[in-house]
Amino acid sequence: MELAKGFCDLNIAAATNDLKKTVLKALSIGYQTIAINTEVTDTSTTEKKKKKKGNEAPLVPPPTKLKLTPEDLKQHKITKEPVILTRITVTYSEPSSSFLSKYKDALKQYDVIAFTPTTEGALKQCVTQTLVDVDIISLSPVELKGRPAWKLIRLAVEKCIYFEICYAPCLANQSSRQGTIVLSHVLHQSCRSANIILTSQARHPSQLRHPYDVMNLGRFFALSEGAAKESIGMLAHSAVYCALARKRGASKCAAQVEVLKEESAAKKFKGLDDARALAQSTIEIND
Repeated sequence: MELAKGFCDLNIAAATNDLKKTVLKALSIGYQTIAINTEVTDTSTTEKKKKKKGNEAPLVPPPTKLKLTPEDLKQHKITKEPVILTRITVTYSEPSSSFLSKYKDALKQYDVIAFTPTTEGALKQCVTQTLVDVDIISLSPVELKGRPAWKLIRLAVEKCIYFEICYAPCLANQSSRQGTIVLSHVLHQSCRSANIILTSQARHPSQLRHPYDVMNLGRFFALSEGAAKESIGMLAHSAVYCALARKRGASKCAAQVEVLKEESAAKKFKGLDDARALAQSTIEIND
């Protein structure tokens, strides 16, 4: 799993015939890190008829991976090396469901794990459970029943879980636009724009917007100017890094220690010995 670089769009829908075109469009307008999002819904508690053994399709499919050739990048004038991640978003409503324990190994195949809880009980379980590491909580203004509890939002922020606001649904109709704006203001009041990232949830290239246009949209979503810029930059980088840290066994984000080669270390710390010598000579003069 690679770390994020440049502007990020961590939600490009995988269930579309225009996936490659959408990803290439996102990269060509300025994004450098893309997450291909697979959406699944936990229906284990609502299904009345069980399918016969052997005919049941897996609820959690393998990650959708996309490989871009150098010719594809050159054709769309993409000069920076892209980072393409895999992501899964689970719509979850019933805390008593066995979904997490049943599919926890399948979920860990993805780079980023997101949940869309539709009830307060599901939101509480997403924040407090330990079976699956949750990286992003994507609250839906359509499916969410009632306002999320402030205590749960703040607890999620303390655990380095990020909240997502998608702008593509705002382009669909007025109802989705109003719901998204209301939800974004609730998040702002609860956590003061902390740990909020903006994504597209684009299913077609026409739903994508330029990174600087997304920053301007962030102001409508109650984000400050700095938070709007960081929502597709530094905060998105942190969300990816936290996902990687959890995969390596860290419950929260941790510092990454990298062993440098002898040549690179000498080059990086070239002036260190000179600084020590200068400090020692200064001490001797003062003495």
